Amino acid sequence: MNKRTKYFVLACLVPILVLIGMTVTPLYTLYKGQEIVLATVPVDPSDPFRGDYVSLRFEAEEIPLELVEQEILDKRNELNGTRVYVSLTKENGVHRPSKVSLQKPEKGIYMKGNFQYIGPAWDRVNQKETEDVLFIEYSLDKYFVEDNTGLEWERASMKGDILAKAKVFNGYAYLLEIELKE
Repeated sequence: MNKRTKYFVLACLVPILVLIGMTVTPLYTLYKGQEIVLATVPVDPSDPFRGDYVSLRFEAEEIPLELVEQEILDKRNELNGTRVYVSLTKENGVHRPSKVSLQKPEKGIYMKGNFQYIGPAWDRVNQKETEDVLFIEYSLDKYFVEDNTGLEWERASMKGDILAKAKVFNGYAYLLEIELKE
């Protein structure tokens, strides 16, 4: 094989290897991950052109400041987009945040997320702002559903009546399915 052919083969293999590499983390999470259940909060989807899907927001995306390490609070203006680790504990069948830190927990179930900002939460019942919370983004915000079922899932989502099952491995979360709260 001449030099030119080797470069051509290499140029063809690199994109294929990159694409294969992108599937490793989700597949490994499905195989080795621990299953968790996350509670959702009401959300009003705003994009009707993407087919049947449900926009999801999780309770774990708005974390009370008493669960946030002081280091994060001290550096709040410098951390936009920074990776944080959210330790989870199971309460009544649902996994809820118990601590947020910049360091990876040594044990227990946790999710990796990105620090967004600290600001007031919105009380959906009383329709007013409440105390400040830490907003975190996990990239678990959309779940595609069977055709012609999106509207009923959207209604349930607007009431916060959905639980999301996910698998978590080494902080990486993969959304498996959604179900209605009982």
